[in-house]
Amino acid sequence: MMRELALSGWQRMTVKEAADLKVTYGLPEQELPSGRGVIRASDVRDGRIRTPPPDHAATPDTKPSRATLAEGDLVVVLVRRVGDAALIDQRHSGWVTTRSVGILRSQNHAVTRWLKIWFQTPIARAWFDRHVSAHVEPTLSIDRLRAMEVAVPPPERIETITRVVELVQDKMDLNQRIAVDAVTLADAHHAMLARRREHSWASSTFGAVAAVMTGRPNQPQPVLDGVATSRIAPADVLAADPPHIQGGRQTLAEPGDVCEPGTVLVASRPEGARAALTWLPTTPNRGVLAVRPSDPSDRWWLLHELRARSEDLPKIAQGQQAREISRRAFSKLELSWPGPEDRQQFQKVAEPLHHRAHLALEENRLLTELLDRVLRDVSSIAARI
Repeated sequence: MMRELALSGWQRMTVKEAADLKVTYGLPEQELPSGRGVIRASDVRDGRIRTPPPDHAATPDTKPSRATLAEGDLVVVLVRRVGDAALIDQRHSGWVTTRSVGILRSQNHAVTRWLKIWFQTPIARAWFDRHVSAHVEPTLSIDRLRAMEVAVPPPERIETITRVVELVQDKMDLNQRIAVDAVTLADAHHAMLARRREHSWASSTFGAVAAVMTGRPNQPQPVLDGVATSRIAPADVLAADPPHIQGGRQTLAEPGDVCEPGTVLVASRPEGARAALTWLPTTPNRGVLAVRPSDPSDRWWLLHELRARSEDLPKIAQGQQAREISRRAFSKLELSWPGPEDRQQFQKVAEPLHHRAHLALEENRLLTELLDRVLRDVSSIAARI
């Protein structure tokens, strides 16, 4: 009986049928009209539009085109992160998209809200993987998107499911802002102490205050009797915002290669290096430096010192792309090292802020599991229609 109720009223249709007013894509860069905000594929991330509206409304110099957005539209990434989608609200109404972004419009805004959720389900993700072309990078044609099959529940079920998903995503966004703001406050306190007292601190080097280890390439053969760890690549460190490493690819590693929680990991790129703190045992890949302070309480100062010197670190990196910093070069790098009282003072401020950030990110991990369960349930129902 419950199964019949769950399936009652669900329909199968194509994206073209669901988005009954428009399924199209944006304009080439050279055809973008002046005076309008532009949404590119890079601006649509994690179900949100991450580009802020302009400070003032510009006066468009052209008439609306097929790529002009309206409130309630769904924009869909068609290149690389295929299927990532976000809804257009009043702030971005009247903007246009580039060719790498699809536009879906329906008479019923509940349908576009549902399509945003549908594109996140395992069944939809598998469909995207099967139907992208990859001559240069994964790309989905607008014709294939139009033909994609969608399972659409009755209106009352759409309202219930979308409400749950949107509440979870809104809470995750709030937690992310809390975590980022907490670390920003610690950054500000570090900068204030450095401005006031740096002239009185002793000159030292990173090698004198911490043990430094370079990451190693992946083992060609798996380690059978090793230590459970998370393997961390440079991309994991560079993408850590806020600078906390709380997961990674689970593997086994030799005990000597594993960094304990509280280690600061560093990765470099030409635009600047990034540093992140580990909250679990990790094994750095090649291109990642592991910095272990002599006193564990100094991890907070080291982390923020490295964040403050983000633009300087690539200068000692190897290669044109400034991707690898050697242990020797890093260890010789000079720094002004605060006395014990200043480091303890900073710890008292920074540690609670980072723990608040950690709690927010840990809650997001649990919310992600909840969201995944909802999306799997939707896929399970759709598979039986």
